[in-house]
Amino acid sequence: MNKNNYKLNLTLMALIIVGCDDLTKDYQSNEKYPLAIDNTICEILNEKESTTAITFTPDSLSMIAIYDSLITDTVSFAVLSNSNNWKIPVDSLTYFMVYAPQTADSYFVALNSSSGFGLFNANGEEVIPDQTISSMVNIAGCSDIRVRYTYSSLNGVYLARLVNSNVSSVKMVFMNSNSIPAAGFSVSSVSAAIGDTLTFSESSSSGSYPILIYSWDFDDGTSSDDSSIVEHVYSDSGSFSPSLTVSDGYLSHSVTQSSLITISGGSEE
Repeated sequence: MNKNNYKLNLTLMALIIVGCDDLTKDYQSNEKYPLAIDNTICEILNEKESTTAITFTPDSLSMIAIYDSLITDTVSFAVLSNSNNWKIPVDSLTYFMVYAPQTADSYFVALNSSSGFGLFNANGEEVIPDQTISSMVNIAGCSDIRVRYTYSSLNGVYLARLVNSNVSSVKMVFMNSNSIPAAGFSVSSVSAAIGDTLTFSESSSSGSYPILIYSWDFDDGTSSDDSSIVEHVYSDSGSFSPSLTVSDGYLSHSVTQSSLITISGGSEE
């Protein structure tokens, strides 16, 4: 090998090493900036409770056969929710069912560990995401999100496949781009005596779907899911912080009014 060829080979090797190093640094340090939904996803991942998904590891079955074997077990579905994230147990490879009950422009799957992930329809065909974003640092300012998939036109039940041999479980957020309802309420009087009847009236706003569920908590150990307008009688004196949670069946919002109600009478008088 002459000196010119030797120098050329050294130059090419240096370029390859520098190029690979730059790619690695870019993957490790490049932060992904937020979509409007990302703050919600981050809150669900970090602040909401985890619900353990029911997973399966069938042997040597086609995607269609796996789908057909799991579709009837509706209790096992990981569903759209902003009130919890999903803890997915995984032993290298696992399957579980995902339910997208609402029509939406986009659905998002966010994972806290870099993983292979795919959704398959009833025909065993993979649903290709419109966008996949990965980062070793964070996605949209959320340090725990490692990968986010964006899908358009999801509707119905899908078979999810998760591949990860590095961890025993992965936390997943399954959200869409629909507007979340906003809870609000008023009370007939903020000062009353023990035994007085108070009327609570909701003043909530619907999101993309109408509100179906009104869950009241009166901060005295009692609650009600009866309707949008409820009556309540406090049996103890003190200061109370009632709350209301509204839901369209999948997406929910809660509001608490701190120390809103003062009840007089009883042992404190």
